[in-house]
Amino acid sequence: MAKFLVIQAARFGDLVQTKRLLLSLAGRGEVHLAVDAGLVSLARLLYPFAELHALSVHGGPQAEALARNAAVLARWRGEHFDAVYNCNFSGTTAALCRVFEEAQVCGYRPGAGGITRSPWALLAFRISERRALAPLNLVDFWAHFAPQPVPPHTVNPVATPGGQGLGVVLAGRESRRSLPVPVLAEVVRAAFGAMGGPKVFLLGSAAEKNAARQLMRQLPAKMLPAVEDLSGKTDWPALVDAVTGLDALVTPDTGIMHLGAHLGVPVLAFFLSSAWQHETGPYGEGHHVWQTSRGCGPCLESAPCPYNVACGEPLAQVELLRSLVAVLGSIKSGLPATAASEKKWPALAADLQLWRTGLDALGARPMLLAGHDPHAAERLYVREFLAARQHVALKPAGSAPAYRPTADLEQWLCNDADWMLPPGRYC
Repeated sequence: MAKFLVIQAARFGDLVQTKRLLLSLAGRGEVHLAVDAGLVSLARLLYPFAELHALSVHGGPQAEALARNAAVLARWRGEHFDAVYNCNFSGTTAALCRVFEEAQVCGYRPGAGGITRSPWALLAFRISERRALAPLNLVDFWAHFAPQPVPPHTVNPVATPGGQGLGVVLAGRESRRSLPVPVLAEVVRAAFGAMGGPKVFLLGSAAEKNAARQLMRQLPAKMLPAVEDLSGKTDWPALVDAVTGLDALVTPDTGIMHLGAHLGVPVLAFFLSSAWQHETGPYGEGHHVWQTSRGCGPCLESAPCPYNVACGEPLAQVELLRSLVAVLGSIKSGLPATAASEKKWPALAADLQLWRTGLDALGARPMLLAGHDPHAAERLYVREFLAARQHVALKPAGSAPAYRPTADLEQWLCNDADWMLPPGRYC
């Protein structure tokens, strides 16, 4: 039996987004998964079919980390892996991969000058230089490290209300990618009313306990008996239990958002600043994303914002609440994708888009429901280019307007010959 090793040493959300790659490999052989030690219990819940390897990559005593990683390396030397998939552009994971032959490693490899990227990773990084045009979800980027990944519709369940109430993710790791508490309070109040007064569960780590207290102070008193603050109170199994079966999940771009999509919970996501739903939006059919679309975005998470996060302003407008109520009504009625595309949705404030998630043969392909997308034609062209590179046949775009790419765009996509190599060991 073939044996594969996937190294996913990043954080919570990245682990969930590796699902399509892991499922693809599980259909061909034995899957081993290396994750940070703090995520082992979560990985066991998400991927019970995988043999787990615990790494030390996120802090902790240096001596303990070295001992743990040395033990993992010794174990790897005793295994024969047909292929190794390193998902992280990381000096630590690249160094660990030196135990393998270079030809075994897909993704990010150790090289004489540092980390080298295999051709598919190199192409995807070049695409990310123009993020407004980037059409590839991270789930699909990692999935296409392997040849012929499983069909996208087999990865996550279709979003379906489960009857257990409303989940509210208080914030993500980056504060400017999250809704300010006053705005979040209005969103929660509107959702509570539209859903008929369900139970509300506040979700987050201990770092969000203060945000939970602030939020509860801004909610109407009549709502408070229905609100349960779970921030800082859930280990991984308890978090999975809390999210399972929710009717909807209000969230920024977070690991809990990806967990909700993994479980088939309808996600109501709010993306601003550096969060870009074409890259990291909830995966599957039937989720909804409100994406801010100022000309300066999506920006770099590591760079300070010179505009005082002005991209968040459209999310504080009343048009958002009207749109939210309409979306919740469509979820309750089970509105199919075709009907959703034809429905007349409430107008949005300028620089705001509403998307419904969907899939095609390449992977995640969201559908614009409201707002203006100035890069639609270019993004579709890039998507078709990537599909051809991976030998994936996409259905015709239907009524999409004819588009003739500029010489600059074609040169940007084709400035080397790596893309002509077939997928597989050249991933």
